[in-house]
Amino acid sequence: MNPKERLAALLGEMRTIVTNAKSAHRDLSPGEVADLEAKNAEVDRLKAQIERGNESAALMDRIGGLRDSGEQPTSHAPKAAQTASWARKAVDGLATLASRAPGGAKALTSGTVSVPALVGGVSIDSSARTLLDLVTVLPARDGGETDSDSGELDFVGRGGHVGNVFSFVRQTARQSNARAVPDGAEKPTSTYTFGQVDDTYRVYANKTEDLAWRYLADFEGLMQIISTQLRDDTLSAIERDVLSGDGEDDRFTGIDHTEGVQVQAFEGDLLTTLSAAKYKLLAQDRQLTGWAMNPLDLQSLEMLRENGTTGAFLFKSRSEIEGFLGAPVVTSLGLSVGSAIAADWSQAELLPVGDDELVFDGKNRTENNTFRLMYEGRYGFRVKRPFDFVQVQVTEA
Repeated sequence: MNPKERLAALLGEMRTIVTNAKSAHRDLSPGEVADLEAKNAEVDRLKAQIERGNESAALMDRIGGLRDSGEQPTSHAPKAAQTASWARKAVDGLATLASRAPGGAKALTSGTVSVPALVGGVSIDSSARTLLDLVTVLPARDGGETDSDSGELDFVGRGGHVGNVFSFVRQTARQSNARAVPDGAEKPTSTYTFGQVDDTYRVYANKTEDLAWRYLADFEGLMQIISTQLRDDTLSAIERDVLSGDGEDDRFTGIDHTEGVQVQAFEGDLLTTLSAAKYKLLAQDRQLTGWAMNPLDLQSLEMLRENGTTGAFLFKSRSEIEGFLGAPVVTSLGLSVGSAIAADWSQAELLPVGDDELVFDGKNRTENNTFRLMYEGRYGFRVKRPFDFVQVQVTEA
């Protein structure tokens, strides 16, 4: 309950005490008088706290203006509505932090607020346009749980947070021999191979350089830093490691470095290669939910012509390209030029751990009149069925 809500609740409680006494045509009892005096003292304290927060009113107005205008950060945000919502909550948290400082925003030195995980599991009805629209993002949790719905071995331990380790079951083979069985015949045996994988959560962080303290007066600029620079650059790092992280220096072990992923070599031309990759999945009755490509490889598809270099463009729109490929296409700089991935992306999961943190660091004000902002969050990543991913070499080596 925020200070304004608590103030309203206290005033309502005080009115109820007085109304009850009047309705009974009696004076207030000693206990009621003491209760009212205590509540009135808290009312005075809350009013002072709210008054100190008035310096943040301009900031809140800016946030409201952004919300009403429908502006959105323009870079790599994977879910536009979620981007704006996260930014509003982040700056709301900073404004509340400032209101709690005895001298308001100008007296704030340092503090930390919890904000929703950047890649929380929020679905929207729109076409996938970034990698994190394709990857499954589980609801943020604290660990120490068993995924009872799926029956999979999931987070290690019971009853609360158990550290930095999680485990899951990875399927490495699936060969069905299911068939009809005549009377007296031996029943078939299929191959379903699983193995336990132990991994750790990784911290992803991003911070500003030292910024002039006077910038705090420009709350629109502060909003820009939070909603586009800190958020989007961190998302780009997560996306890059989901695709090609090598597991070193606490990076994810990404899809390109996961054992058991299928490989499609270049087969003479771009279209033949992409078709062969698509049917590596479809011919095995696997799902194809999306493609990830470097932007320049998507450009190569867009520039294909019917007769070499002189005819009409082969594809008239992005939707025609996706129609040929059989699934949505997203672009990412996390893949090198000449490399693509076709996959059932539901088999890749991001695991946010708790809330992220947005840190305001103003301890340098007395030294050089500067402050910093930092974002930090913890995430796990797992590939449950590597054979549902195909690495595609779309150019000749």
